[in-house]
Amino acid sequence: MAPTSVAPDTCPTSKIYVADYGKSDVEVYPQGVNTPAPCRKVKTSVSNPEAIYVDTKGTLYVANYSTSNVTEYAHGGGSPVLTVPTSAAPYDIFVGHDGTLYVAEPALYQVAEYAAGATSPSKTLTISGGAYGVATDNHNNLYVSYLSNIDGVSHVEKFPPGSSTGTDLGFTVPFAGELKLDKANDIIIGDRNDNVIDIFPPGATMPSRTIATAGKPVYFCLDKTETYLYVSGQFDAQVFDYQTGASVTTISSGLQDPSGEAASPPAPY
Repeated sequence: MAPTSVAPDTCPTSKIYVADYGKSDVEVYPQGVNTPAPCRKVKTSVSNPEAIYVDTKGTLYVANYSTSNVTEYAHGGGSPVLTVPTSAAPYDIFVGHDGTLYVAEPALYQVAEYAAGATSPSKTLTISGGAYGVATDNHNNLYVSYLSNIDGVSHVEKFPPGSSTGTDLGFTVPFAGELKLDKANDIIIGDRNDNVIDIFPPGATMPSRTIATAGKPVYFCLDKTETYLYVSGQFDAQVFDYQTGASVTTISSGLQDPSGEAASPPAPY
């Protein structure tokens, strides 16, 4: 039987994690390498993973679609140290600076919040449509991208810390996946219908720039310095210069059906 992971010191300090929905594993690659090969993988208890996240301690979080749970792996570990059951299949996940785990559950039109180490939600936010993306900013405000039940396009709502009521930010995209925020609090959001990544500055209702992708950019992540943007596509992950939008390289070795991506160490927000 093939090992589910290898020793953590076979990978460098700076890594990029790519979930593979079809293979039910998470492949790990060195950053800064042209067309890299995986240096390890995580497979135990991974089942059709969607989003993934890596926190500042190196803990890996995996949203398992077919088993409706989130599994957590200590830095370098190959078996989960915690399994968090979810009420429906999890699509996106994010961990705030206070350790809160946010889980987007589009089938139930909700976002569940779990305190660090908890296996039951402390709060559930009702969303006016299928929630596909969750992220927090430098003030721990929560942002949720969702496909609206009212007009059939994707909106973003902002929730202050502890609040159950969000504010619509006033822009839409045809059909969004997850979203991220950079250190300038720009919202980075994928438009899977138009095959682009849109960047919205704070308060803007039109993107300041777009990055064209190979197709359907649902999952993506920034590296710690926000130099590179990693975007999952069909059969591979594209790597872009975040500031210019120029294509840098691709990651395809070991991948069949890439989904979520996460950088370690993570981006600031």
